[in-house]
Parts: sequence; structure tokens; C-alpha cells
Amino acid sequence: MRKCLKQILIIAIVITMMWIPTTTLAQETFLRWKNGDSLPGKLLDSKSGKIRWISPYFSDDLLVDINVLDSILFAKQPESVTETFRVGTISGDVWIADIIGSDENTFLFSSKRYGKFRVNRELIYSLESREHSNLIFDGSQLTAWKSSKEDVAKAVENQHTNWYPDHIGLPHTDRKKANIFYAMEWPKRFEIDLELASTTGNLGFVFALGKNLYETLRVETWWRREDHKLVVVQGTLFETIMTIEPERRNLRLRLAYDQDLGTLKVFDLNGNLLLQVDDVQPTLVSPGPYIYNRGQNLTIQRLKVYRQPAEFKNQQVDFSKPRIYLMNGEVFYGKLFIKKNESYVLNKDGTRQDINLQQIDRVVQPGRELTTLDEYMALTYIDGSVIRGQVMQLNPDSVLLQTSFTDEPITCSLAGASLFRFESKVQTKEPVDDYDKMFFPSGSLRGHVIFNSRDKSSIQWQAIGTSEPARLANHRSVRIERNNKHVSRLRPFDVETFPHLLHLKNGEVIPCQVLSYDETSISFRSPFIKSTHIDSAYMKGIEFTRGKTQTRKENRNPIIITGGDKHRIILEDGQILEAVMRRSKNGQQQIIVNNEKLKGNAKIVIVERNIGANDVDALKNEIEILFDPLETQTDELGIKLERALTVPRFSRDNPPSHILVANNGDLKRGKLLSMNEQTIQFESKLKKVPIPIKRVARIVDISVEGAEEFAKEAVGNQQPTAIQSVVRFALIHNPILIFEPLEVSGETLHGRSPIYGEVSVPVKSLQYLHFGDKAKSFKSIFEAWKIRSAKEPDYGDDR
Repeated sequence: MRKCLKQILIIAIVITMMWIPTTTLAQETFLRWKNGDSLPGKLLDSKSGKIRWISPYFSDDLLVDINVLDSILFAKQPESVTETFRVGTISGDVWIADIIGSDENTFLFSSKRYGKFRVNRELIYSLESREHSNLIFDGSQLTAWKSSKEDVAKAVENQHTNWYPDHIGLPHTDRKKANIFYAMEWPKRFEIDLELASTTGNLGFVFALGKNLYETLRVETWWRREDHKLVVVQGTLFETIMTIEPERRNLRLRLAYDQDLGTLKVFDLNGNLLLQVDDVQPTLVSPGPYIYNRGQNLTIQRLKVYRQPAEFKNQQVDFSKPRIYLMNGEVFYGKLFIKKNESYVLNKDGTRQDINLQQIDRVVQPGRELTTLDEYMALTYIDGSVIRGQVMQLNPDSVLLQTSFTDEPITCSLAGASLFRFESKVQTKEPVDDYDKMFFPSGSLRGHVIFNSRDKSSIQWQAIGTSEPARLANHRSVRIERNNKHVSRLRPFDVETFPHLLHLKNGEVIPCQVLSYDETSISFRSPFIKSTHIDSAYMKGIEFTRGKTQTRKENRNPIIITGGDKHRIILEDGQILEAVMRRSKNGQQQIIVNNEKLKGNAKIVIVERNIGANDVDALKNEIEILFDPLETQTDELGIKLERALTVPRFSRDNPPSHILVANNGDLKRGKLLSMNEQTIQFESKLKKVPIPIKRVARIVDISVEGAEEFAKEAVGNQQPTAIQSVVRFALIHNPILIFEPLEVSGETLHGRSPIYGEVSVPVKSLQYLHFGDKAKSFKSIFEAWKIRSAKEPDYGDDR
């Protein structure tokens, strides 16, 4: 029982630890490149054309050309908005503000985000109150679709698996045939403000007033070859509302229903009547708003249901005139004016009607048409506001934009911002296969690692779109994989002169010629290390290759077999990984990777961040981030080796410390006493045996006490003199060295190791670089070579 409880506790701790990074990532702000790269950090003061960015992964600021960038994704930050009106322009801008003044041609707005600004009336497409006393349902947030009725609770939970909130909380789905429903009784008279959008065009949907599509009244898209229409359907009723362009990505309507008259009216956002249908009713069973996706994806930008008051239900409306709707249903014709503390409507005939500004539902200006400005940059907020324009200046807390609706630039606060997208028509032609890659827990970045910079004491990175390299900060875990075009394939040392590989307990692999060994030190010659002696306690093993070619095992080209949401990844070291793509409750896409060899206690790796819509491409990218090519699984030990590592009960007090492997595969356990260039002195079964080195393939330390701690302590106690501290360098053809880089001279990198002192390596042979915590230690290929006790015999319970 205790054993089971212990296992449960361990699993719980592992799961808890796995979720810690995802919480942290959700709070980061990312700079995103057009090629899919991203870098967490913060925006600094920037001018038009360049973005200045500071990141914890660099000691210097990055100045990035805006033409290679896609957007800035801001960390989620709550913000309270108190202004009264939501205003839209004919160019698609949307903002929240108060109206503090007006004249014959303009409105004067005031907003905490944008300050005071004046807008021409002719540029305003919509103006409506944010709060409405008659609002009975707001489906613009996914959380609102959770019904309180117990009989539909399960159905709602199931349908939500296909819907998730986008970056500003709007309900979104990437699934065809996905549907969502909210159970509610329709009032006798109601209006629905509906806006649906798709990111891919070919907008396809069904919006119904009930769940039973066979009898409910519904508005839907109707595709027949090149004929794309929006229609009203119920039973045999089929009426066309409008024709839809195939490339259209957004549609906003206002539906008004009167049960006493049996009439449905469909308006566009500008208040123009598109269709009136008589003798219809919402539904007989399962009433409530129902949305069904017929396209590739669908976002519910807006869905608000209002109860229409009965006080002015018989008032006739002239849909061709400018008008102001009040929340009580009353309609006034004319222009809205605000002067000081007065608000009124002035008709063309000069008639003035004073109104309460807070009671305005919406202002309608018939005949206005939307236009698009694709070349403008767009700043989006978590409440759905969007401001487009040309960037004049960027600051950490604001953006100065020249918009199409104001004469003077507007300073837009970044408080509450969710995304700033750069729109540039400049096509940058960059080689796609010539870059080095930098990987960190939350993403990756392409560029070039720079060794021969002006600052000879540091290794630098030049990201795509930057004109100057930046120094890498060593306090974050980063790995760099150099492009094969930048790495010489030639062996960086003479294998005949240095035929041995010395493995240290911290994972280092040193090509060398071992000259001697005793219990205190190892003497050797190496092509990279100046010192000739190190403490023997650092040694994990020695391979006596004698010129035989060896290739380091790496996971560089995973094979991905796709099948819907489930994928299988086969790594080069034989690992088989099962991956599942899914959306979390908060809308982020997850990749769950499971190693089937771990069976019931499989470790699940969860990566949670916004990634591409193409699952396979996203999966390839995440596999590169998750799995270090050098962190391969160790070879299976085999029955003979397992037996040799198992210590009998009678040897527990004096266990063997080494295993010697002969060229023919024979194993001998015991203790390494000493060694010279010709002979190994080995003690086995209390006998000292001299063994010629030419008969030995390898010798490995299998002791368990102080295995890695000794090496880690030496690295951790060093006093850094350069900004990087220690870095792990993996060279082509096996060598792995951990040292502090100090200077680049010509084509050689010089540094200092806390274990063996001065070191020099050829830059052209460097293949992988690791910074941060991972640089200090690395699993040896002989990690599993440790003694273990034999199992105790089970004699049963004493009676």
C-alpha cells in the first residue's frame, strides 16, 4: 500500500511540474516573425520601420526590420472599460469612447485609451451603446454559452470540446459541423445583433432560433457552385437575403422578430432593411440561439439578444432616413448633437428633440458602405476594438498611429491590447535553408550564431531582420543548432593520434590519448585541452576506439505519421512517441506527447501556446523544441550487462566500481587500479589482473555514489569572467566540451573549463551550443551503467 501511495505522489508531482511552465508562458508577450519564429520579451521605444525589443534570452536589445515581422502578441491583461459607446468606421476601425461634443460635420470623442479626437460624421458606420437595459443574452464570450439547466449541462460540455475562446475570448472553432447552443425562451418581441467571421473566406454557417433544424427558423449560407447566398429557411420557406462574395470573411446582421405579427425583419449593420418575412415563428421545441459551422473555421464576433419593449411597438419606421433608437424602442429622425451637458436630435425641418445620452441604443446612418485598408497595421484589444493606421512611433505603453478617420495621429494606449499586427507589402526574400536555429522553452528563432564579432569575449546571435548581432544571456536555457552548411564535416582531430574517448560524469566526451590512470588522477593528451591531468573522480568511462570510426547518435529527422488528431513520431534513436493535438479550455492549442515505452507511468509533455493551423507543421516545430537531438535514449543494456551490474547479496559491502568490456563482448566487473599506455591493472574477485589495452573496448565507472554531483559541483562553483559563463559545445564527430568561452581568435574559440582549465576548439566544428542550466550537465551515454542490488528472495509471510 505504501508503495502505491508513493507512486501516486510521484506522478502527482510530475504532473504539477509539467503545468508550471504553461502558466508562465501565458503571461509573456511575444514578438512574432512572418516565418513563424517568436521571441518573448518587451517592446521598447521604436520608430517607424524598426521594432526595438528586449528579451530575457539576450543581454542586448534587438532592432528588427518591421518588414520581416508579423505581429506582437501581448500577454493577457485585464482592463476595465467605462466609456459608453462602441463606434465603427467605414474603414473597419472599432473603438470604445464617450461623445463629449459635436458640430454639423464631426463628433468629438474622449477615451482613456486614445485621449480626445474628432471624427467626420461621414466616416462613421455604426454607433451604439455598450450597455443595454434590455439585453437578455450575450454570446460574444464562450463562457456565456454554459446553460444553467441541468438537463442540458452534459450536452453543453460535449459541444464545447469543438469550441474555444480566441485571443480576445470570442467563441471560435476550427471544426466543420461544430455546433453550439444555448437553451432559452424567446420573448414575444426581440432583436438579435449577430456578427460571424472566418479567417479563410467562404464564410459558411447556420444560425437558428432553435436546436431542431427541421422546424426552426434559421438564417444560413447557401452554396451552389459559384452562387453564394444568404437565405432565410423554415420548412418549405426559402427566401434570399443577399448574395455573398466567395472571399467575404465577415458578416453582421440585425434580426428583429415580432410574435404578434409573425414577422422577421433582417437589417444590415447600417440599418438598411434587407428582407422581411411574414407568417413565421421561431421554433416549437428546444428554443434558443444555435450556430453550426459549415466552413473551415468560424468565430462568433458578436451575438446579443435584446428584448424589444412594447411601448413603441406600433411606431412606423422609415428605414431610408438617419435615425436614433432609444433603449425603450422610441425612434427619432435626424442628427445627434452633443453640446456641453445637452444632447438632442435635430431633424431636417429644424425640429429639436432633447434626449438622454445614456438612453441611446444606436445611431443609424443609411447608405454607408464598408471599405478595407489592407496595407494598414492593426492594433486589437481584448474587448474587440481595432484601430488601423500607419505607425509613427512605438513606445512600451503606447503606439502613435496615423489613422484614416482622424487628421492628426492618435496615441493609442497598449493597456488591454491583445495583438498588434504589422501589415507590409514589402516582400523579403530570405534563404530558407541557410539559417542556424535557436530553441527555448516557449519557441524558436532563426538567424546566425556569430563568433568573430567585435566583442571577442562573447558569442552573439543575429536574428532575421536585424542589422547587428546581440549577446546571448546565459541565465536562460537555450540551445543552438548550427546549419550544416556552416559546419565542417571533417573530423576536427586526428583519430590515429587521439584514438580514445574520455567520458566524464557530467556528459563531456573528450577525444584524447590516455597516458596513465591511478586512483587520484588521469593523465592524457587532447587536441583541444592544454592541461594533461584531471582528477580521476570526474571519469565515467574510456572508449578505446583505436582509429575506428564512430558516429554520435542524434535525433535530427523525426518521421511523423499522421492520422487525424493523432500522430506517431519515430525518432532516429528508436523512440516511438504518440502525439495528440487538441485545444485547452482557455483556447490554446496543446500537443500532448507520450512515450509508449514508459507504459502506465508514461510522462506526458504538454506544450501550450498558439501555433499554426497546420497540425503537421506545428508538430514538427514542437518536436524540435521539445527534444534535444543529443538527448537520445540509451541503448538497452542487454541480459549480460544487466547481470554484470547486479550485485549479489554477499558483495553488497564491497561492490565493484568498474566494468571492463573486451573487444569480443566479454564483461569483467571489479576495480580499475591503474593504467598506462599499454596495460590496464584491474582487480576482479580479489585478484589483480594485467590486461593489454589492445584487447579492451571500454571501461566504465559503475559506482553510484557521487556520480554526477562531483562534476556538477565543480561547474557550479566556478567564477565566471564572461557574460555567458559555461556553455556546452558539441562538436562534429562526438566531442562534447563544457567550458566558459573567453575569446575568439581567427577560427578558434578559446575558453576555460572548471575541470581541465584552458581549452581551444575550431569554430567550424561546432555543431550544437547549450546555454543556461542544461549547459552545466549532460547525461552520459553510460548513464544507466550503475550497479544495482539483487532482489531479495520472497519467502512469504511468517505465520
